[in-house]
Amino acid sequence: MFGNKKEFGDYQTPIEFCERVCAYLDAQGLSNNIDAIIEPTCGLGNFIVSAYENFHLPSIGIDINSSYIKIAHERLPLGTFINDNIFDVSVPDICRYKNVLVIGNPPWATNSDLDYNLPHKTNFKELKGIEALTGSSNFDICEYVILQMLNAFKGTDSVICMLCKTSVARNVILEIDRNSIPCNNIEMLNFNSQKVFGVSVAACVLVIQLSSAIYTTIACHVKDFDSLEAVDTLTINNNHLVSSNTKAQDFEGTCQMTWRSGVKHDCGKVMELELVNGNFVNKYKEIVDVEDDLVFPLVKSSFFKSPIIRDFKKFVIVTQQKAKQDTSYIEQEYPHLWSYLSRHSEDFSKRKSIIYKKSGSFSMFGVGDYSFAPYKVGVSGFYKKPLFSLLTADKPVMTDDTSYFLSFDNYDDAYTIMLLLNSKPVQDYLTSIAFLDSKRPYTVKLLSRLDLARCLSSVTLDNLIKTEAILGLKPQIRLELYNRLLKLLNNGGDYI
Repeated sequence: MFGNKKEFGDYQTPIEFCERVCAYLDAQGLSNNIDAIIEPTCGLGNFIVSAYENFHLPSIGIDINSSYIKIAHERLPLGTFINDNIFDVSVPDICRYKNVLVIGNPPWATNSDLDYNLPHKTNFKELKGIEALTGSSNFDICEYVILQMLNAFKGTDSVICMLCKTSVARNVILEIDRNSIPCNNIEMLNFNSQKVFGVSVAACVLVIQLSSAIYTTIACHVKDFDSLEAVDTLTINNNHLVSSNTKAQDFEGTCQMTWRSGVKHDCGKVMELELVNGNFVNKYKEIVDVEDDLVFPLVKSSFFKSPIIRDFKKFVIVTQQKAKQDTSYIEQEYPHLWSYLSRHSEDFSKRKSIIYKKSGSFSMFGVGDYSFAPYKVGVSGFYKKPLFSLLTADKPVMTDDTSYFLSFDNYDDAYTIMLLLNSKPVQDYLTSIAFLDSKRPYTVKLLSRLDLARCLSSVTLDNLIKTEAILGLKPQIRLELYNRLLKLLNNGGDYI
C-alpha cells in the first residue's frame, strides 16, 4: 500500500516512542516559547499527533506519500498537511510562525539508497574535487533535512528535535559550528534503535535549541534516553568533535605521511578474483584465463587480522596506474584481459556512481603511484580496535576502498611504522578520537590527524619492543630502525 520502505527510507516511529520524546520536551520546558509545530516528513502522523496532543499548537505536516498524508490528516483534522517532497518545499513560505518546534524522524538513508524523495543535486557541504564525486558526497538524507530546517529557522528561538543516527547528529553539530548558527543548547539522547525500529545502528534524539541571540561556543551534552544520565560532553576543537571522556596522550596534528584509501571499482563480480587450485576464479564461478600483469594481490577490509600479511588468495584486476588513464592500451598489450572485461561490459555499465560516467572503459579510482609501492601499512575502516598490518608480496598489494594505508619503498620503515601504530599510546589515542559507534570509525580524515612525529617522540624503543612481543612477532626492531624512522619523520616523512 505504501511502497517500498527502502525507496523512501521509511521507518515509522512507534507512537509510544513519540510520546516519550514529547514528554521529555515538555519536562524540559522546550515548548514554552513555541508558536507552532512542523514535521517535515510526517509519514502516518505519529509524531505530529503526539506533539499536538501535548502542546496544542498549530501543526503542519509534510510528506511525499499521498496515502500517508491522507491518514495523518484523518488522525489530526485540525492540522495542515502538504503532500510534497520536503526538498521542493520552501518551509518559511508555508510556516509563517517565527518560533517553531520542528519534530520528526527523517529517512535514515543516503542519497544512493533512494530512488525518490531526493533533494536537488547540490554540493551542500561545499566539497572540493574528487570528494564531491565519491564517498564524501554520498550524504545522509536525514542530515540534509535537519540542515535544511536549521537554515530555515536559524536566528529564531525555535527547537529542532529529530531522531537520527548518532553519526548524523555529530555531522550536524559540526555544520552548526562551521556555519556559526546560534544555539542555546544541544543534546543527544541515545536510545536503543533495535528495540524501537528493529535496526542495529547507533541512534539518538537530537535536540537543538536555536537562539535569536549571538553565536556562542558549541557544546553537546550526551545522555542515555532511558536513564537521562549524562554520558559525555562533546566540544569542538580545530573543526573536530572532542569527547570529554578522552584521557589518552594528545597526538593531534597533521600526519607527516599521506593516508590513502584503496581501489574503487564497484564491479566486484568481475574485477575481484580468487585463486582456486592454481586458477583465477571470479564471483560468477568462471575460470578467468588472463595475462596476470594487471592482476594484484588484494586485502579486503575484513582481512586485517594479523600484523604482517604475506599470503593472499584474493586478487584484483587493476586497469589503470592513475585515475582517468585511457584503458584502451589493454586491448593491444593484454588481449585476453580485454576480451574478458569486454564480455562483462554490462556489469560495468550498471555502476551507478557519477565518477564512471565520463571515464574510459573499465575505469577505476583510488589508483596512483602510491598504489604500486612495494610495501604498505594498512588498516580496516570498520573495526573498533584498529589493527595495522604490513602488506608485502612479490607484487604490490592492493586494498579495497574501505581500507586505508601508507605507502613505503623500504620494508624496515614500514615495519617500524606498523609497530608504532599498534603501540598502546597510539592505539589509545586513536580509539579516543574515533566514534566507535560509527559504521566506519576510521577514515582517511581521522587518520590524517595523527602526528606521527609526536607519536614517536612519546613511544620509546622499549614500547616498540613490547608491542612486537604482544603481536607475537619475532624480534626485529632495533635502535637503528627507530632512529631511521625518527629522521624520516623529522624530514617530512612522505614517500609517495
